[in-house]
Amino acid sequence: MDTQTMSIDAYIARLSDRLAPRADGGGPVVVLLEMAAELPPMESALKTEEARFHGCQSRVWLDLRHDPDTRIVRVAADSDARIMRGLLAIAVGLYDGRSADEIAAAPPDRLREAGLIDLLAPSRANGFHRLLKHVHGYGAALAGERAEP
Repeated sequence: MDTQTMSIDAYIARLSDRLAPRADGGGPVVVLLEMAAELPPMESALKTEEARFHGCQSRVWLDLRHDPDTRIVRVAADSDARIMRGLLAIAVGLYDGRSADEIAAAPPDRLREAGLIDLLAPSRANGFHRLLKHVHGYGAALAGERAEP
């Protein structure tokens, strides 16, 4: 999905359509595996212990940066597990390249609209939700900052 040109609402609607049962019998796991292949590669130099996101069953690396002038947030992520890579593709699609204000206005619970959270095992859902809350908190903190006059 080309997420850079669509709103968060449009992204969630498209994700919901993508997760819907398919005629070929492919379910959400197949979609997550497809999305894992779509996750942009994370530079190996960013896969440090400091970038490890703890709280997920698999190893996850998460790098959050922003442009101080535009407050556009960049999200890079990777995992050693394919299903988690699919979930990370969703997190990147939801938040990468968006303004801090957009991120602040889109809490992680919005993914419930796509039906995603209910499809996951509780332990995976909890870890993924913590990761989304972390990214959302990063954007919300930036949105809350006031520029110097």
